[in-house]
Amino acid sequence: MMDFINLLLHQSKQYRYKLGISAAVIYVALVRYFRYRQINKLKRKYPDPTIALYDRAVAEEVFNNTNGKEFPFLARTSLELALFKTYAVPSISKILHATGAFSKQTLKRAEDTGLILAEALDSYEHVQRLKKQNPNVSQEEINEQLERPNIALTRLNEIHGKYPISNGDFLYTLSLFICEPIKWINRYGWRKLEPIESNAIFRVWYDIGVKMNIQDIPKTLEDMFAFNETYARENVRYAPSNWKVGKPTVDLLLQRFPKFIESIAYTVIPAALEPMDIKGFGLDMPKPWVLRMVHFSFSLHRQFVYYFMLPRMTALIRTPIKPDPKTKRYKPLYDLYGEPAYPNGYCIYELGPDKFKPLKCPVPH
Repeated sequence: MMDFINLLLHQSKQYRYKLGISAAVIYVALVRYFRYRQINKLKRKYPDPTIALYDRAVAEEVFNNTNGKEFPFLARTSLELALFKTYAVPSISKILHATGAFSKQTLKRAEDTGLILAEALDSYEHVQRLKKQNPNVSQEEINEQLERPNIALTRLNEIHGKYPISNGDFLYTLSLFICEPIKWINRYGWRKLEPIESNAIFRVWYDIGVKMNIQDIPKTLEDMFAFNETYARENVRYAPSNWKVGKPTVDLLLQRFPKFIESIAYTVIPAALEPMDIKGFGLDMPKPWVLRMVHFSFSLHRQFVYYFMLPRMTALIRTPIKPDPKTKRYKPLYDLYGEPAYPNGYCIYELGPDKFKPLKCPVPH
């Protein structure tokens, strides 16, 4: 009798083992199918990848899918790195350091920048969510969302107009916002970008550059990469102000991670930078083992996403569709740094340094 029971238990274990293996294989197959479903759908819908270059609506649709659904982590991380790399240009870091915002109001300064850029980029997703909530949404409500990027960029131009920033520095920053996400996603993403995605990234940021009155913007993605490399080679160099701006930013970003990470962060950070940026900040070159560790970490992330993470069905954005009914201000959908810079919400017209706030906000609160 005991032998019969042991046999049943043994067969039961084998059955559970085989069932577990089968379930894992099916799950991985489903993840792979769904992972490619969205980009394959876009490629069938738009067989000509250059359409994103001359059709603004297509560019926004593809951009929203790439940044919000396919690669939200790498898209955000690469943009943060892009901003950080601008601090290795002395003509930029000296102006930023002189404002005092990086040492006295680091959180607010980071959130102002992040929220203005988010407002400039999120309107497509706002409209899609409105249409999903109400198929009969009015054109007036849609136009309200479409106007938010214009308000954000007008505010950004107002702030920048207070400082003597050269066109070259503006253009270099724009080039980083285009080149860094493309490089990072192609290097560490679960797949490489399709040409239509790279073209969409270029077109969306190109239009933002035009609205910011940046002059001599390269007309092609290839020329933008060439400009980025040339300008960096000629202008990235060491200055004390570079790290005075960079360090508070790093300290703020580290608030996302456990305390023990801080002890190794400054060893790891140079591994994410180009050699010229490392020299510009006055940091030590990363050890070979650090480079291998960083590469392995991102490779592990890539494999985990590819095999085990189902794709997002809704784009990840920070900005809400409507303001809070009580405060009449927009409250970010989630905080990046553990504590909110605007606990009661923000008004787009008032983002930026307090000293440049409008005397009277156009929006009643």
